[in-house]
Amino acid sequence: VWGLRGFASAGVRGARCVGLARRGLASEAAAAATDKLRLNFVVPHKPIKNNELVDMVVVPGASGVMGILPQHAPTVAQLRPGVVAIQYGDRTERYFVSSGFAFIHTDRADVCAVEAIPVEDIDPAAVSKGLSECEATASSAANELAKAEAQIGIDVYHAMQAAITEK
Repeated sequence: VWGLRGFASAGVRGARCVGLARRGLASEAAAAATDKLRLNFVVPHKPIKNNELVDMVVVPGASGVMGILPQHAPTVAQLRPGVVAIQYGDRTERYFVSSGFAFIHTDRADVCAVEAIPVEDIDPAAVSKGLSECEATASSAANELAKAEAQIGIDVYHAMQAAITEK
């Protein structure tokens, strides 16, 4: 395990290289056998997808858009405002997320968002109004905190506009 070796060589007390054995689970075998990715997609107040078999998930990572397929390298990605696209063969479901994290394992992806809404449920008029309000707040902000908060709103509304215009 490279990370543990790195800590050991940096002189961290108690760190040592440990061989990790991987246990296979029936769900992992089922996902591998069907060549599908198991998806858990949740927001704090409810699950959106629970152990669902999908072909691919595309997430808006902080470092760029990332496609997740079965057998993906394990990773953790911070999510920025944007679209999570869930692909089932030739059908795609699209959800706008405000932020969150994606935890990617070889057999599954766990997408944990602060908020998520189906893209088709976004009201373009409300997005335009919200963007105008945030831009007005940013231009008249009395301090840096108020300006930063307004800028977050601007960024989210721009991402929502992009989500509703992209097909």
